[in-house]
Amino acid sequence: MWKTTIAVTGLTVALGACATANTPQQELAYERWAKCTSPYTQIEGVGVDGRITFQATNASSQQEVVQCLADAGRNGPPLPEPRVVRPVGGQ
Repeated sequence: MWKTTIAVTGLTVALGACATANTPQQELAYERWAKCTSPYTQIEGVGVDGRITFQATNASSQQEVVQCLADAGRNGPPLPEPRVVRPVGGQ
């Protein structure tokens, strides 16, 4: 009985570790975000394909970050275009 409990616990831990690991595309996206973020933006998340979703409080900040991410993509593996969302009350 205890062997079954240990095996199930081990399997649960192993599966949990796999579920929390980032894909290579996500790692790349987070690296690019760290270089391209601005004070008026906030990351919402990164999809498994590397698509960055972020909030921008103004159009200027949005364009700046989108351009930076596009430039970064020219010098490395491509990622999907970022998705921009406006925060509640944003312009």
